[in-house]
Amino acid sequence: MTTVQIDIAKLKSALTALTDLADSIDSERARAMTGTPVGLPTLTDGELGKKSRWLRDQEPELQVRHDLAVLLDTGDTGHASYDVALDSLDMAKNLLGQELGEALSEVDHETSEEDIDKLNEILAAQQDDPEVMSETFKTLGPDGTVGVLGTITATMSMGSGDIEKLRDLAENMRTGLATASNSESWQNRPNPYGSSLTYAQMFADDMVRYSTAPMLTDEEQEAFQEKYPNAQGMHGASILTFLMQEKGYSDDFLVSAASTLDQFEQQMHDGDMGDATYWYAHNGYSPLVEKDELGYDDPMAAIMQNFADNPSAGLRFFDSEDRQEFYFNDRDWSEDGFKSISMAAEGITTDADNLAKDPEATTTIASSFFHHIADNDGFNPEDAKDGSPYVAEMLKFYMPAVDQALRNGEQDGDPGSVPFELDNFGKFDHYPELFRGDLDSLMQVAMGTDEGMTSIAEGVGSFQQTQINNAAVSLGLDPDDPGVRTQLRDVLERTSALQGFTEYSVGQVEIDEAESRDQQRQAYIDLVSEAAGLVPLPGAEKIGELGSQALDFGWNKAVELGTDAAGEHFTSEAAEATDKAETRAEQGTDRVKINGFLALVEAGVIPRDEVPDIWFENGSMIDASDIDSSEMSQYTQSAMNGVSEYATNMDLETSYRDSFLRYYQEASE
Repeated sequence: MTTVQIDIAKLKSALTALTDLADSIDSERARAMTGTPVGLPTLTDGELGKKSRWLRDQEPELQVRHDLAVLLDTGDTGHASYDVALDSLDMAKNLLGQELGEALSEVDHETSEEDIDKLNEILAAQQDDPEVMSETFKTLGPDGTVGVLGTITATMSMGSGDIEKLRDLAENMRTGLATASNSESWQNRPNPYGSSLTYAQMFADDMVRYSTAPMLTDEEQEAFQEKYPNAQGMHGASILTFLMQEKGYSDDFLVSAASTLDQFEQQMHDGDMGDATYWYAHNGYSPLVEKDELGYDDPMAAIMQNFADNPSAGLRFFDSEDRQEFYFNDRDWSEDGFKSISMAAEGITTDADNLAKDPEATTTIASSFFHHIADNDGFNPEDAKDGSPYVAEMLKFYMPAVDQALRNGEQDGDPGSVPFELDNFGKFDHYPELFRGDLDSLMQVAMGTDEGMTSIAEGVGSFQQTQINNAAVSLGLDPDDPGVRTQLRDVLERTSALQGFTEYSVGQVEIDEAESRDQQRQAYIDLVSEAAGLVPLPGAEKIGELGSQALDFGWNKAVELGTDAAGEHFTSEAAEATDKAETRAEQGTDRVKINGFLALVEAGVIPRDEVPDIWFENGSMIDASDIDSSEMSQYTQSAMNGVSEYATNMDLETSYRDSFLRYYQEASE
């Protein structure tokens, strides 16, 4: 056995001197390197650089030993000693974690501010070290973690102690717990009960149970109250919400916590005591979680927002039809305006890694969300405004599925993942199936905010223009191919249905920032045009490289109109749109003709030397957005002269007008 003796002041002085020396070396080296015209790589790669790095490598070990000594010096003597079999850094870290866990477990309303400062200082220094934190929370245990946070919450509620220092302590603990959840020992070490769960999964499971009193047995509740008498109060839901707001947990930890809370939520839903939200409404109050407009803290909402940042964990959680239907269709999300569940769905189903790893499961969740959320009792433009931007982003990402449902989709059915292929767009083995009967509800919620309206405009404009561009490239390969000519005409014609339906939707909701629904329609029209203009035109040099060959799930994510794009239109002095459907259909037809013409020119189908001068400015082709409304008729006629060889004026006007009016008039009933 080895006895280690530490003079805390001397160790602190050595630690400070070491840090200062390393800083001085780095500072002087940087000054020398920037102050000479001659390259001095050896100052970084040579002995001087190695010495600086070596000094910094010693800092963690000295800090560990210093913090351990501070915790062991309970009598404030300035000295500490401990006996170990082998004095090593690993041994010191284990001992520090155990001592820190014990010190945290003793926090109560009488703990001095000096002791809170000491714990905060040590946690701040060690909270990113997995070895120290794994031992800290193993010592504290899941019940102790909840108990200490309950004590902190109760102390803050009573107004005793320094509120900000107590909040810092809680936040430092939460960060440290996330570090522990990712530690190798927690991921691989069997838990004490001998089940197949890892220690991280077991800890998360018990942590949720101790935060959710109805899940505990009478014996467990009695033991918890005896061990942590100062943690009593109506704070369980709030403590768990606070813990679940941490985004750094391992997937195992996060999914286990969510799964245990899911058991509580579904049992409460099937019981006679009210839904889980009823319990949260009585236990979701504490100063730990800073409130905005919400009345109480909802831990499952916090978990859903966590899934938005950790989509791989969310994919694992929503691995069953039962969970999908419960959380998308049955669960009440009115307290946060459907924000959390919509964030989760959007984050999970548009994540590139999820789509690459398991496209079928990911797109099935997307289909399930679209279908079930549309039937959720509280899902409407007024009560789901906070979810609007996320629903809109998800619809934007899967705009081809919206178009497919609108034109050829079933009215209703079972959600799932299906193959999808569209000429001049792309082919996917797995794509979410949408149902026509759900589109009205989904689109109106999506259009209920200016952010949502902007996302839908980005999706529609980019989807339409991508098809036109790709058809133009195909035509450039073989200008005389009748099949390709037909495809181009079809693309130009069918853009009307999606345009008309979404314009109808934006006219059915009330957006706070707009002065009138008519203004909303005009802003939306402008945004669609601007979004189409952001899609890179194919260009003559790309003939032979059909754009759809390069398309993936994120085909349209590059089209971003920017923050407050809709708001800028709402405050502009441009004339509001007329409410006459015939006039709107004519305006839409003009846009289709002009966008088609520009794409055909860029693809080389229409030779540039045949393009009239009005389309050039300083030698470059103008964009559709450069055309003033007073000159639209002139440009439309010029565009049609070029497009007419591939689609007649009658083809476009009749198709667009008939389809547009069908959807638009349906909206006016």
